[in-house]
Amino acid sequence: MVRIVRIGLLSLVAWGGTITGPGWAQTAPATSRSSPGSVAAQVPGAGPAVTGLNDVVATVTNHNQTDKVTKGEVYNFLSRYPLPPNEDRETVYRESVDALINTALLNQFLSRQRIPVTAARVEEEINRLTQQLKAEGQDLPTTLLQNGISMDDIRKMYENRIRWSEYVKSRATDATLRKYLAENRDLFSGTQVRASHILLKVAPDAGAAEKEKVRQKLLRIRNDVLQNKVTFAEAANQNSEDPANAGGAGGDLDYFTLNSGVIEEFTNVAFKLKKGEISGPVATPSGFHLIQVTDRREGRPVDFEQNKQLIFQAYATELQKDVLTAERKTAKIDIKPMPKDLFPPDSPAVTKGAGTPVPAPAPNP
Repeated sequence: MVRIVRIGLLSLVAWGGTITGPGWAQTAPATSRSSPGSVAAQVPGAGPAVTGLNDVVATVTNHNQTDKVTKGEVYNFLSRYPLPPNEDRETVYRESVDALINTALLNQFLSRQRIPVTAARVEEEINRLTQQLKAEGQDLPTTLLQNGISMDDIRKMYENRIRWSEYVKSRATDATLRKYLAENRDLFSGTQVRASHILLKVAPDAGAAEKEKVRQKLLRIRNDVLQNKVTFAEAANQNSEDPANAGGAGGDLDYFTLNSGVIEEFTNVAFKLKKGEISGPVATPSGFHLIQVTDRREGRPVDFEQNKQLIFQAYATELQKDVLTAERKTAKIDIKPMPKDLFPPDSPAVTKGAGTPVPAPAPNP
């Protein structure tokens, strides 16, 4: 099966993140002032404590600004976002660090925009959160403690969210949003495609020679299909390394939309193909794919005014991706290997349920 969207794609600044009430793991704050190695997080029933939460696992430098990602921040991140229990831990670690790096990069970008944020507006957001928690029988100080977040953390978080909100509003003119709709109509119309694929696995960090070998094999398979030596379904059953195809499904993925959760690298190609057309090799974190669209169901017409808020939100997400792509091109990023004790034996840290979300400012376009 094509892998679902990765957690490291966007920044937590615009995501919103979550803080929760009772029942969550209590971990040391990422901004703890204690010396490295002196704090330990203990999830009830999880086995050994995770020590050294102030140890730096990544450094991000861009435009003379430097931020550090700590082991404690990664641990807290993992405790907030439920993940499948069988997920590869190295992958989980890397994607968690990537999400935190994106947050640092976006915060650095926003600081250079010099967008003013008043203390009153920050307090307004905190008061909203306080009332939301109160309605659910919780209080803010306890909830922040349980999530390893200080009041300074929450104020800084809201400052950056408000800055991002203001930055997006400055860019999202009606003309810009109408252009975005015209270029991405399938995203809003509910258009569906049905596709089949052939996956040949290769690690993202594999060498160029290994990747090229896989690409060439897929090109040979594609050529055989185009010359009617084999059908696409037969080629998928013979060659695809997608575990979901083990029963001989011919690579069929059924119908999906652009916001079904299928990874972007895959959908970007699939929705551009005509019915029956076969792509060239498409790279994703899982490896390389051949994609064949077997059907397409057109969606409904999209009225701009009725869908303006939805278009605005999608545009904001796309804008954030563009900003982060540009920031990563100039940033110096150093990521250390995964700490050996980040996942204690039998740790439930990556399988918890969600709690009370921190509401991010949502301006009207």
